[in-house]
Parts: sequence; C-alpha cells; structure tokens
Amino acid sequence: MDESAQHWLHLLSAPMAALNGASLTAADYHEGEDKTDLERWWGLSNRAQLLDILNMADNGHALELADAYWQFQRCLPQQWQRRLAELPLRERIKYQYAARTFPECGPGGTRAWDLGRMSFLLRNGVKKAWITYEESLWLHYRLALRARHYYNHWDSYIAGYLFGKALWNASDCPDEQLAAELQRQGNEHWNRCIALNLRLSAQQLLADVPWDMPLPEPYRPNSLEEDCWS
Repeated sequence: MDESAQHWLHLLSAPMAALNGASLTAADYHEGEDKTDLERWWGLSNRAQLLDILNMADNGHALELADAYWQFQRCLPQQWQRRLAELPLRERIKYQYAARTFPECGPGGTRAWDLGRMSFLLRNGVKKAWITYEESLWLHYRLALRARHYYNHWDSYIAGYLFGKALWNASDCPDEQLAAELQRQGNEHWNRCIALNLRLSAQQLLADVPWDMPLPEPYRPNSLEEDCWS
C-alpha cells in the first residue's frame, strides 16, 4: 500500500487529530511523546481491550439515530409527520435532528463519529505498541470499507462525525432542553475548533487523497486473533 493510501486510512480520524493537535496522517497519531491517556478516558490498558472495543464501529453510538436516518430518506412527507407524532418527546427531537442533518451527512448519519474514534484508538494502539503497524493498516482498511459504504465524500464523512459528536455532547440534557442544546452545538467551542483546524490544515490534504481513490486491500497479519473484529 503506497503512502497516499495509508494517509487516506489515517485521515479517518482527522477530526480528532484536528481537535487534539495531532498528526493527520502519521500511523501512531502523536508523533514524538505519547500524550494520550487511554486508560483514563477510555478504560483501555492493553491489546485485548483495544481489539474488543473496535466492535463500536458497528454497534456504537450511531445506532441511536440509525432508524431515524433510515426512515427519513424513505418516508413521504405525510408519513414522516405521522411518524414524528407517534414518538415520545426525546425520540421526536432526535428524529428531527436526523432530518435537519441528512442533507449534509446523507444516509451514513452519525456513523463517522464511531468510525473516526476507532481510527483514533488504532493509531494510539500503534503508539503504545499494543498492535503492530501492519495490524493497524488492515483494521483501518476494514473501517474504510464501512466509511465508503455509508458516505460518498470527505465532506459528508466529516459532517457525520461532527453531528455525532454534537449529539453525544447533548446526551445528558433533560428532554425539555435537548432541542435547544442541539441547536447550540454549531457554536460549541470545540466543534468550531475542529471545523476551523480542518479547514486550515487538511483542506489541501483531503483534496490530494480523494474519497474514491483506489485503496488496495492489505494482507491480514497472522498475528491478529481469529475472532478479532473485522
């Protein structure tokens, strides 16, 4: 796999790199000193825990809105309104959020929030020597297959990540405050930092590694456990 293809894979975690001042394309996220405390923030302290959490790529936070995005793109306007009327307040607010964000993220919805974070964890796993570079490449390729299934452009992928992060930021709000909190997320400081840093540091890079560029499948290292997520 050439350097450009490797950069494509590592750019799956570009929004997190933009937030944390990390490398957009390095295999191990932070070049130089290891700055990430995965045990404190993620409860991860070894290889087995890292490989186990990768299941979030399929079964993570995005499932919370998966049905909303699915229904919105298939319902006629009258059907959608009837669907909203059947829902309790909190679910109705989330379905309305999916409807507002669909034009930018498409049917992938907020799945990029889970895919991007798993890329971040893999790159940190390389840094901590929990997994090898070759293992990370193959697992990143599996993330890429999902990303390309759900999204058709870097813009929609990054939008999906930001919308997922916004929903997560607001997840502890009471039902009566959820709609207003979601509306405020566009002005939330760290969301604005991600968008600004990506525009300043990644715009040309993303143009140089287009979404649909060829990605040759790397070999699956024999060192990966047979029941490892893929």
